Parts: sequence; structure tokens; C-alpha cells
Amino acid sequence: MYRQKLILEGMNSETIREWVANACREALSLVLPVSCAGCGELDYNLCPACHAELVPELQYRELFDPVSETRLPLWYSMELTEVSSSVLHEFKEQGRTSVAKHLARPYVSALQAAYAAGGAESSSTTAHITWVVPPSSRANFRQRGYVPITVLAQAAGVRPQRLLVNTRRRVDQSVLGRIERFENMRGSFRAVKNIDGRSVIILDDVLTTGATLLECARALRAEGANVIGAAVLAYTPKNFQDTRRKNA
Repeated sequence: MYRQKLILEGMNSETIREWVANACREALSLVLPVSCAGCGELDYNLCPACHAELVPELQYRELFDPVSETRLPLWYSMELTEVSSSVLHEFKEQGRTSVAKHLARPYVSALQAAYAAGGAESSSTTAHITWVVPPSSRANFRQRGYVPITVLAQAAGVRPQRLLVNTRRRVDQSVLGRIERFENMRGSFRAVKNIDGRSVIILDDVLTTGATLLECARALRAEGANVIGAAVLAYTPKNFQDTRRKNA
């Protein structure tokens, strides 16, 4: 104990915090073993190297619906990489809600950009913006016990609402090609009533083809909502074709 006291007295406050954090992590790992959600390194919920990779690289795109010929402004925080994909998988499929705070850090940039776009239309618009998430199926909720995008949004500081409901069962999107995904999603959502004139921003975690977001926008606009755009954490470049891209 005396030796430890001498060691601590020779450290500055930042070094002491790091020393205590490491000691606590090592002690906790003996009781509850944990590995990094990004790379699997032991004794870390998210190791420093993986944490450093989750940085925002804000981009702007526009999704285009060829049927209605409408566009949906989109802001996303980063491209999906091996690390971010692994962390998202742990968060969504393995119940690692503890990493939501790490994913929320880059996500904030997309939320802020979408929020600013709403303010550009009217100085009073931002005070009435409603954050909306796609409807979750009952099967997914029963399996996970939570809605990932809702947990992520709350960790980023916003409280989304469920203004959309499912109108029919759909085929699992993961087994479909790009065109099939759009056909599978079309007409599958319905917005609640009494949202005429309400300004909304749609939230999602990962963008592949954009079919889900476009269906959300269609359903919301059908009930009179003013859809400002969408804010997404990450997108998969190999599956996505856009009509416009630029640095945000």
C-alpha cells in the first residue's frame, strides 16, 4: 500500500485517472470477461485503437425515388468499415448496448447537419422538428428486447418518435438485391394521422440501398409531413448508388 501511494504521488491527475481506469478494468475482467466490440481485444468494451476509428466524416447525398420522382436529402456520418461494422453488429445483434455511446459520438455530426438544414427553411422550424425512426417488426423487438436506432438516437441526445407503422409483412431485406429491396419496401409503411405540416427528420443506423428511408419519406409525406431529410450513422458504399454527393 505504501509503495502504491508513492507511485500515485508521482503521477499527474490525468495519469492517475488512466491508472485507476486500467486497474478497475483488470479487476472487472476477472469477474465479467469482456472483449473489444471492434477487434476482440480482451478487457476492453471498445479498445483505444477502435475508438479512434469511430470518427465522423460527414457526407451529404440525395436519395431519388424514381416512382414519385422525389428526392430525400441525406446526411451520413461515416462509411462502414471493418471496425464500425463489427461494433454495429455487436450493438444490434449481440445486445452490446454499452457501445451505443461510442457510436453516438460520430452520429451527432449527421444529426446536427440535418437539424441545421431544417433551420435554414424557417427560423422557427427547428423548435418543432420531430425525429422519426422506421417501424420495427415485433419479431425483431422480441428477439433483441430493444430498438437499436432508438437506443442510438437517445445516446446521441435526441428522442425519436414512432410516427410510422407496418402495413404488411416483408421479406428479409438482407436476402434481396438492390431492385428487389425497393419493390419489397414500397407501400409497406403508413404514417399516423394528424402530422400535417409537421417538420420531421428520419433517423437510421445503416444505409444500404436507401429503400427503407425512401419508404419512410413517402409515408410521412402522404400524411402531409414536411420531410427535411434523413440522418444516418453509416452507409455501405458497395450497395449504394446516389444521384449527388459532396462533402458536408
